[in-house]
Amino acid sequence: MDEKRFRFDLLVALLALLISAVAAGSSAYQTYVIRKQFSATVWPYLTFVTSSSTGKFFELDIDNPGIGPALIVSSRITRDGRIVSPRPGPDVIPAIGGALAPERDRAAADERKSHGRGNNDLTSSTILPGDVLPAGQKLVLLRVAGRFLTPPVLANIHRIDVALCYCSLLGDCWTKRLSDQAIKPHSVTSCPVTS
Repeated sequence: MDEKRFRFDLLVALLALLISAVAAGSSAYQTYVIRKQFSATVWPYLTFVTSSSTGKFFELDIDNPGIGPALIVSSRITRDGRIVSPRPGPDVIPAIGGALAPERDRAAADERKSHGRGNNDLTSSTILPGDVLPAGQKLVLLRVAGRFLTPPVLANIHRIDVALCYCSLLGDCWTKRLSDQAIKPHSVTSCPVTS
């Protein structure tokens, strides 16, 4: 009789353990599904958008048509593969503006020769680690206008590259490069932190 009671208690204990395991598995799966659904509601999606009119203007924007903010972890601007840093000083020039220094210098000389009738203008923005690009917003990274400045910039813009690594609010991260022909950003496990 005691042996049957022992087996019955063992059977009840095993069934309770099985039910607990199924409940834990179900809970873990629901947590996974909820996180996936929530991550879709905070998903940033950075793209580069260019617009131009030959000889008149050129604009390079970073756009976030996603539905969540993009937290910029690292950014890098290069010209011909060499990293360009912002020029320090009282008139700080963002790296993208510094990358176009040869074109700016040539356009300024051409404008002086024409006695200031070129209306050259270069506007550039910085994008630094810690910056946030909200959903549905864009940042005008570079805008060039003027008959002496726009043509050389258009001729040499392929020498400039912008590389961004950004994350969502949940810590999912991606990289996007101006020179990359891939349409979608590349998913990465984490972003390198740059200073």
